[in-house]
Amino acid sequence: MKTRDKYSYFIKNNKSYINAIGLMSGTSLDGLDVALIKTNATDYFELKQFSTYEYSKSLKQNISIFIKDRKNLNYVTSLLTKFNSKCIKSFLENYNINIKDIDIIGLHGHTIFHNPKENWTWQLCDGKSLSNLINIPVISNFRYRDVSLGGEGAPLVGIWHKALLSSIKDAVYPCVFLNIGGVSNITYLENKHDIPYCFDIGIGNGLIDYTMQKYYNIPFDKDGKISLEGSINKSIIKNILKNNWYKKLPPKSIDKSHFNIFINSLIKDLSAEDKAATLSKLISAQLKVGLNFFSQKPKSLYVSGGGKKNKAILNGLREDFDDILLPLESNWNSDALEAQAFAYLASRSYKSIPYTWKKITGIRNQSSGGLLDFPD
Repeated sequence: MKTRDKYSYFIKNNKSYINAIGLMSGTSLDGLDVALIKTNATDYFELKQFSTYEYSKSLKQNISIFIKDRKNLNYVTSLLTKFNSKCIKSFLENYNINIKDIDIIGLHGHTIFHNPKENWTWQLCDGKSLSNLINIPVISNFRYRDVSLGGEGAPLVGIWHKALLSSIKDAVYPCVFLNIGGVSNITYLENKHDIPYCFDIGIGNGLIDYTMQKYYNIPFDKDGKISLEGSINKSIIKNILKNNWYKKLPPKSIDKSHFNIFINSLIKDLSAEDKAATLSKLISAQLKVGLNFFSQKPKSLYVSGGGKKNKAILNGLREDFDDILLPLESNWNSDALEAQAFAYLASRSYKSIPYTWKKITGIRNQSSGGLLDFPD
């Protein structure tokens, strides 16, 4: 059941507030974030509980192998789905939550491939099976409907960022949220009333993680320690930013491997630590380029995602944006934001409220989306 008009048939119309659990797993394979929120799906939300569950070495290995060879799809999907189920059950038990109090689960899934030009976006996990395993309705496949209707399918969280800002009294506009995952994306909010602009600005942690895995046999650069030891090659950053993709008008999105061949060809002669340092600084440089699309410069900047824990990336952002950089932690639980986002989007979808607009993804008309599955 994919069309938003069909959802309203199942809504508990007497409920003003929804209890929604959001599940978010990043492309870095570090684990699953689980967040429970209470929300009216518009201007009110409250984080009730949050936990992170690490992937086992076996699960990481199986997903990594699948990404490379695309074999044993059913087996890997089953492994990931069962892991999500196990985490939800543990979450409910640990926080003494009655399963009957949960209205909906928002399942992002693990992104395997994203190419809206080919009308294809793929997040691994099975919403129907998960719904049966936990006996709760599940909304998954959040990006597909948007892509099918001409949108980029990413980033999806712009309306969530708008809700975040509406929850604080002293928000300063224009405001930008920079989310650094496998890819870096931004939400630009000119004021509290308008629909935000959203788009990918370029690489995120993906290429830094790849560098760590290739040269140090570690999954990622914890706290940016190795990146901080290297020297930044500014001339290479300038050459990277000459790529025509950076000049393309938003909305736009990319797969995390989009720039791998191009950028690796430019940094191939650098030492491993210099590669990491240069890639970390590139994120700040990409943000400067992305903000050039707007006539009004932002007066506040929040940074979220796994990249905010990389001190080398943060140093680069402080160099360029120190006067507007604000801590997420002063208002929200920064680690829980992405999982909360998909709980919030699931609530909107469940109540037939749109979560993408032309300014966010380029979709022709505003839309909700996702695939709604009920337990048998």
